[in-house]
Amino acid sequence: MNIKPLIGISANYGDSNSKLAENYYKSVVAVGGVPVIIPVTDDLATIEAIVGRLDGILLSGGGDMHPRYYNEEPIPENGTPDELRDRYDVTLIKSAVEYQLPVLGICRGMQVINAVFGGSLYQDINVQYADKKPMCHSQNEERSVTTQTASVVTDSLLYSIVSCNTLPINSIHHQAVKRIADGFRAVAFADDGICEAIESLYYPILGVQWHPEHLSEADAVGEHFDNPHRKIFGWLVDEAKIFSRAKRIHRSSYVIDSHCDTPMFFHYPQVNIVENDKLWVDPADFGEKDEQPLLYEIKVDARKMRQGRVDAVFMVAYIPQSTPADETYGKADRLLNTIITQAKGSGNRISIATSYAELCNNKRNGIPTVFLGIENGCALAGNLDNIDYFYRLGVRYITLCHNGDNLLCDSAMQSLDTHNGLSEFGRQVVLKMNAVGMMVDVSHVGEKSFWDTIALSTKPIIASHSCCKALRNHPRNLTDEQIRAIARSGGVVQICLYKHFLADTDVATVADAVRHIKHVVELVGVDYVGIGSDFDGGGEIAGSTSENQLINITKALIKEGFDDDEISKILGGNLLRVFRSITE
Repeated sequence: MNIKPLIGISANYGDSNSKLAENYYKSVVAVGGVPVIIPVTDDLATIEAIVGRLDGILLSGGGDMHPRYYNEEPIPENGTPDELRDRYDVTLIKSAVEYQLPVLGICRGMQVINAVFGGSLYQDINVQYADKKPMCHSQNEERSVTTQTASVVTDSLLYSIVSCNTLPINSIHHQAVKRIADGFRAVAFADDGICEAIESLYYPILGVQWHPEHLSEADAVGEHFDNPHRKIFGWLVDEAKIFSRAKRIHRSSYVIDSHCDTPMFFHYPQVNIVENDKLWVDPADFGEKDEQPLLYEIKVDARKMRQGRVDAVFMVAYIPQSTPADETYGKADRLLNTIITQAKGSGNRISIATSYAELCNNKRNGIPTVFLGIENGCALAGNLDNIDYFYRLGVRYITLCHNGDNLLCDSAMQSLDTHNGLSEFGRQVVLKMNAVGMMVDVSHVGEKSFWDTIALSTKPIIASHSCCKALRNHPRNLTDEQIRAIARSGGVVQICLYKHFLADTDVATVADAVRHIKHVVELVGVDYVGIGSDFDGGGEIAGSTSENQLINITKALIKEGFDDDEISKILGGNLLRVFRSITE
């Protein structure tokens, strides 16, 4: 299927008109994209409606950005800013990032990217960079003429695109990137040290200071598809094609995240799963302040699910093992009922489901779905009848334990080998869950508890958020033998996006998550693996930190060569198969 991706291009604004130099859209057309000029507006709803239909964004050049966006006062040499254009560009890049579109910024576009992500600019190179004896960066020659060279960092994305260390460029700017935004790095430099390109460490975002749209046909720097400047536009269109395919896969699949811990934060004020709410701490904790300090922004809510095209999440009532025994049931009950209350009051912006039919209905109507789960069987408070109650409430899986042994079983972490596996009560719980149609989750259980559960259960077993011990030797991870046993049961291993389970490094990435997915596929086949993010419970990795970014794993699977049907299974099809086999 050769569907050309839609590339939105930011416009300039003047004389009450949105306008754009033709070289921008011609450069996009030349490499197989379909350009869409985005009208200048600061209306968030309009921009989001446009961005939600696009496959990539090109931020064009233009005048100076107001320095308030990087917390500075203007100097006399700063050009008169266009306030509307500034608001428009800032809103546009933020929306593009929320939807995970690939982004290319040119000249001003690169500067906007850097400022929005927390970097700063030289308001005027000749004034604020004077001690470095800057070159002339505002050439008098035609824009199609190269007057400088940029030295490209060899281990960069940019180098992989242009395939050269020294790149001839034009130069038409008096401002430049100063402090590089967190999460970005400088990857090209002029001879005087001015930054000529930046790129994101983990996302498809690239900015160049020169104007490649005027050089993409210039014989002086390469012809046709060998032209390095044309290749920059080619990179954007190629990334947009992958994103477009990822969106199509999400539309035709059931994308289900099997584990998130958002209800952990319900005891704080203003936390709601309906929209993109932020968690604010009591200002009294920090003395008198004009604004309440932001403590946390939840990673799973209806807005993020829509942006990431995620159909459903299993939202769990997490009960710490330290909870007093006489409080576990009540705590779980309150958390679950809070989820239900928020969903019912959302005006159909999010909906609880207990069955496959309800999930299907929600997807048809574009409503994100929440399934209910419990993390830690201590919530049962030693009473088997509570399984019936929680099932009627909507709970469709229980994780048998958390960190530390409980009444059901021994844990993989902080265990005292209390029961040497499943307790008698734990055995009764597994069989009761089988009988009522509730999935048994073995994430967190100790190895002896695991094998007891496998031997006892008459239904497939899930690991809602676990990883592979063969790749990362962590007590919470599953051995190859355990993975094979889950597959033999007809169950599924949902790979967790918790960095310490994925890699023995300070930063775990989407590539690490895909490595664990591939390990399960190579071990038992593609029918027995999925994704359980553990968002809001410690789960987040570079490149996928919240529910709207789950689509980046889809893009990575595409790049690894998985076909659409295989990806559909990984995204939720496998989990849904198990869910239906147990609940229907």
